[in-house]
Amino acid sequence: MARRICYIHVGPHKTGTSSIQWFLQENRAELLTHGYFVPESETKRGAHHALVEKLCGLEVGEHREPLVAKSIRALVETPSEAIVISSEALEGILGSRKHADAFFSRIGELNLQPKLVLFPRNQSQWINSSYSQMVKTFRRWDPFRSCALGFAQSAGAKFSPWMALADTQAAELIARPFTKESIARGVVAEFLRMIGINSSQFRDGEVRRNQAVGPFTVSVARDVLRSIGETDKRLTWLQARQCKTALAAYLREKGLDDHGYCGLTTAMARHIEKELQSDNDAFAQRVWGRRWAEVFAADVTQEFSPNDFEMCRPDWFTRRRLRRAIRELKAIVHEILLDPTLAVEAPWNDWRQRSGLISE
Repeated sequence: MARRICYIHVGPHKTGTSSIQWFLQENRAELLTHGYFVPESETKRGAHHALVEKLCGLEVGEHREPLVAKSIRALVETPSEAIVISSEALEGILGSRKHADAFFSRIGELNLQPKLVLFPRNQSQWINSSYSQMVKTFRRWDPFRSCALGFAQSAGAKFSPWMALADTQAAELIARPFTKESIARGVVAEFLRMIGINSSQFRDGEVRRNQAVGPFTVSVARDVLRSIGETDKRLTWLQARQCKTALAAYLREKGLDDHGYCGLTTAMARHIEKELQSDNDAFAQRVWGRRWAEVFAADVTQEFSPNDFEMCRPDWFTRRRLRRAIRELKAIVHEILLDPTLAVEAPWNDWRQRSGLISE
């Protein structure tokens, strides 16, 4: 019996994943008529985090087990010749050989031929977007500079491991660069082309979601999380999610929500790119037959002016509003941390495991 194709969209984070997942969720019925089955999602945003965690052998929690079991049954029963799964959590989880072996073994048992769909991004822009995302979701509070420089030295900043993973697991790697040009063309349309679909058959395909926040939001979240970090308390996944929701609601209500955070200087961007040049070129040559700097020409020459409040002191009025927002958010977050239903100690409630940061 011929194996069906399973397109596995692995992200990474901050490369249009939310837009792609929203599109897949909203167009499940239409995609099915074209022969592409998209499993149900546990969230309104369309990601398949619980499903991939289960396939990787991770504990998903009793509250998510029914949907995961239903999704796996659907994968077996669907007559569709192509299946589409999307979860940027795989970016971290598949870094573990144990979990990668479990995942691809299960994919094989389901009679699926894996094809990894990846959007590599120039690391300077990538870390800038990722940092503000991690701060606003209450996952880190260190200064941007130390985060960025540490990222450049980490294995997670490199794309060559995806080639090795694809080779080891006999999976095809489909990679397209995530650049300003691809954003302008539409990341959803680009994704659909990668899996063999003509995007013109769909309406309202491009909806930008999960826009990057600004320096005020980053400063508030960072200071509030630092106050928690000083107590050596680590937030659970549910607590962090609730804090993120509370932060967004508070800033929106007060008219303080902002966008366009930048922690990079031009010099720092060039340093990061130099650190990763060798690995980037090896990846680009094998996948696209070109040097990284040719593929990401506009990105590697982009100049940056930071607006992080720790790097550029804001005016007195902004500082006053910032102090008040931090004070009031601390009180809100304190109430959240008192809720025992959010503090459940379980693997599924550990955001580090759900992000693949705890691999064994």
